[in-house]
Amino acid sequence: MSDWAQRATAAHQNAMENFPIFAALVLGVVALNLSSSLTITLSMLYFFARLAHFVVYTLGIPVARTLTFVLGWIVQVVLAMVILGVV
Repeated sequence: MSDWAQRATAAHQNAMENFPIFAALVLGVVALNLSSSLTITLSMLYFFARLAHFVVYTLGIPVARTLTFVLGWIVQVVLAMVILGVV
């Protein structure tokens, strides 16, 4: 495979490893009836952060790759805080 195809495969694998965590958090928000404009915005932000992560990972832009990954991670932390009642 070419370099970009290897990076795209790795980006996809990374997304598949992180999706169950995000899905569990969103299902927890819904199950506990904690849905709000904040949780909806966070969910959209997660989607776009992960989409951007795939693009910049595939293009091989290391700093942007890290920033988009961290943004998705922060969204997950805030969703967990909503579930725990911290936010």
